[in-house]
Amino acid sequence: MKREFKRPNGKEIYVTITHERDTDIIYVDWNGFLTVDQVKAGSEELLKIIKEVKCSRVLVDNRKVSGPWQAANEWYQTDWNPRAAKEGLTDMAVIMSDNIFTQLSLQGFTKATKGVYTVAIFNSEPDARKWLKEQATVAK
Repeated sequence: MKREFKRPNGKEIYVTITHERDTDIIYVDWNGFLTVDQVKAGSEELLKIIKEVKCSRVLVDNRKVSGPWQAANEWYQTDWNPRAAKEGLTDMAVIMSDNIFTQLSLQGFTKATKGVYTVAIFNSEPDARKWLKEQATVAK
């Protein structure tokens, strides 16, 4: 299962969400400068997929994100995070961007998730995937 969301110009994809059946991970690949509305739309789609495939582990790839999105963090804290946990999200690995504004937004996001589900930050995809695999083993 793979879903893509395009920018208003209809050309550039700003997020691709894929359920990887073989690993039972939902992979979220964000791209470019993200508006709050784009962050919310992509996150709502992620939540639908979590519910649909009953997947508890998410890998978020922020390596291609190029700006701040911290304006969405209050929404995550008060709205999305509790719903995601209710649908079964337990573990999220995030691959960090080199962009300082994206990194600062991610710091706020991790504070907004405290006590709701586990978020771990990584510099590489292999490390993030390894951690998620370990979480699946712990959960069994």
